[in-house]
Amino acid sequence: MIAARVQTYPLRLPDAPASQVYREVSPDVSGRMRWVKPNLFGNQYELWSNDHRTGTLAINGFFRPTGYCEGTSGRWIVEPMNTDTGIIVVRSSESFQEVGSFEMGLSAHGGILRTHDDQVLVLESDFWKGRAEFQSPSREPLIRYRFHGLVRPSADVEILGKGRQLQGLPWISMLGWCLIVGYL
Repeated sequence: MIAARVQTYPLRLPDAPASQVYREVSPDVSGRMRWVKPNLFGNQYELWSNDHRTGTLAINGFFRPTGYCEGTSGRWIVEPMNTDTGIIVVRSSESFQEVGSFEMGLSAHGGILRTHDDQVLVLESDFWKGRAEFQSPSREPLIRYRFHGLVRPSADVEILGKGRQLQGLPWISMLGWCLIVGYL
């Protein structure tokens, strides 16, 4: 019987692409960020601050759009609870716990956001003037969006005054843009 000698070599596995890593970047000193749509087609958006991408938003669906947000401090799902009531729920992707709910106003130009920690914010929007902002119940502006473009929408986002102290600022700022491009 003849014995064969087999020599083996280690198998080199292809490098798997690393998962998306977002740098922990806060708004620049003036509190400004920018939402951009990198591609003409699709409903993908990116949030930029200080020349770094700090978050993404993908919207799926037309009549009942669902938003998938990812940022420096987590992932969230924005989805309509019931189209008849006009309530949109925001949940953490990791725990699926509700972090807030947004109730559309009667005119569909804004509404009221209630967070799980009992914050109440008012969203006012004016499509024709290209602006929207989250405000405190006393109407103090907290997060302002100035949007432009119909085919490839983008927006300048400004965090104002007490807006920098909001609990849940990352998901609230993402929710605002999701509402603007998906619902208002």
